[in-house]
Amino acid sequence: MPTLHKATFPPAPEVQAPAELTAWAGQRAWTVLDTRFDAGQRFMAVWQTWRNDPQRPTLLHYVGHITETDYAHAFSTTAPAHAPSADEAMHYAVLHAAAAQRAPGIHRLLLSEGQVSLTLCIGESSSFLSDHRLYANTVWFEAQDRLWDKWSARALARVCARGASLVAQLPPGPHAQWLGEAGFVNVQVNARGTRLRATFDPAWSLGAKEPPVPLDPGRTPHCCVVGAGLSGASVAYALARRGWRVTVLERAARAAAGASGLPVGLVVPHISADDSPRSRLSRVGARLMLQHAASLLTEGEQWGLSGVHEHRMGDGPDRMHTQAGWVKPRALIEAWLAHERITVRHHAEVHQITRDGDTWALTDAAGVTLAAADTVVFAQAYGVRALLNAETLAPHRATTLPLTLGDLQAVHGTATLGNAPEGAAGPAWAMPHNGHGCFIPMPDSGAGMGWLAGSSFEPDAEPTAASLQAHHLAPVGAQHAGNLQRLEQLLPEAAHALAPQFQAGTVQSWSGTRCVTHDRLPLAGPVDAEGRNGLWMHAGMGARGLTFSALGAELIAARLCHEPWPVETSLARSMDAQRLRKRRTLREAESDSN
Repeated sequence: MPTLHKATFPPAPEVQAPAELTAWAGQRAWTVLDTRFDAGQRFMAVWQTWRNDPQRPTLLHYVGHITETDYAHAFSTTAPAHAPSADEAMHYAVLHAAAAQRAPGIHRLLLSEGQVSLTLCIGESSSFLSDHRLYANTVWFEAQDRLWDKWSARALARVCARGASLVAQLPPGPHAQWLGEAGFVNVQVNARGTRLRATFDPAWSLGAKEPPVPLDPGRTPHCCVVGAGLSGASVAYALARRGWRVTVLERAARAAAGASGLPVGLVVPHISADDSPRSRLSRVGARLMLQHAASLLTEGEQWGLSGVHEHRMGDGPDRMHTQAGWVKPRALIEAWLAHERITVRHHAEVHQITRDGDTWALTDAAGVTLAAADTVVFAQAYGVRALLNAETLAPHRATTLPLTLGDLQAVHGTATLGNAPEGAAGPAWAMPHNGHGCFIPMPDSGAGMGWLAGSSFEPDAEPTAASLQAHHLAPVGAQHAGNLQRLEQLLPEAAHALAPQFQAGTVQSWSGTRCVTHDRLPLAGPVDAEGRNGLWMHAGMGARGLTFSALGAELIAARLCHEPWPVETSLARSMDAQRLRKRRTLREAESDSN
């Protein structure tokens, strides 16, 4: 927990009285948009109101805008010192620890065991308004220092749910007229004409932009997830936290039977010179995954915030990633699937999916129904190809989806494992390393220290049931030799110390086949073009399942539940299952205009 230093902050913005939040009673979720987050004073008041209200919504979503200057002042080195009680001081410390060391952009922070979701937006508020995907129920909007006109009012309306309450601090202007044209009613302006309250309830239909009807709090939605690896378990847990009932179907005898069964893996962001979408998404995804690990796993045994040393191998100075570490994927998957609203069925291999009234029926090879659900998420890695390419699903999928699925590649990897030699010490054993392969010192199941090095990366085909337990392309000895060669380039001293184990043949191996996309980003989105028929997919994690799976699951859950998206809309397109279709449509439009 960080040390709290005294600091001077601007006057706290007006805090919504608890009585004004009574409308959330009994709701499944409630979303607040606050365009002046400051040091989180207003958020803390709402969080406390939520904690103390027995009729609070299952999930509280709070979207806060903060400038880079205010963020640096409030969260880089200081935290508010005006907390009146030890309890509030503790929650400020939790907030400060979760929000620290964040780059500009949108970040998802999970608090109160994931039931409070803070979407912290670092940058200019006006740019976020145009790049948000959310439907706020309560809005605090302040525009003293930014442009305010009728177009701003319409941008504000775009992020409001029908019935949303607005409290705004505005520069002088014809507010009632502009807000009325945007769909706000009951506009009440103070005597100075700068502070007002209003309700978003347009008299007209907004067509395709009409805010969705909230999920019925009295009905429990049901989702079937196909696959119990990182992709499937992360989606199951994300929906279970939101009150869904989830059935997970896994063809193997246990969870994490495929590539997700890697003994230990790295959670580390990708870095690129142009700060590509993959780099930006990996930063958000890594921090989100570390939050899951911290809340569900035992530090030092199942995960560790160790930092990761990235070796540039001559392409520049090495990097030290402080917000990075290692996780044992199987332990995390088991923790996710242990949620009380999740049921896992093993030896349940899906061969066909058909529409049965308002639900989807999933059957095995004998035609026996394994599950029926409103929503289905395909998360069985390379196995999504066979099911989604089936002719029976042609009317229910986007026309270009077979092209997207055709881009999926199966890549085989073998990692080498062993025990640390006696007296192992030095930089190689202080933290994990990556750059040319990886080297991860890790606690062994016994009292000692183990290690993992690798892994190989060979084109492969989809693994079959018969090859899941022992699946190798090149001879195992050759793959170990390749891992040793990579280790010699990455960490020569460690390679020299471990060479006798390789030569004596006492090292062990782990093998798995990963599913990789053409741009090394997962497919996380709907199977159809608009996301309206209940079929979704979460696949293509490649070698970064620990970095991207929790973020992809959060994005899918947010879209299904009409909640704030965890990243900018423009950035989320880079993970969308329909991105190939959208890129081709864009190219065709550009071609027609030339």
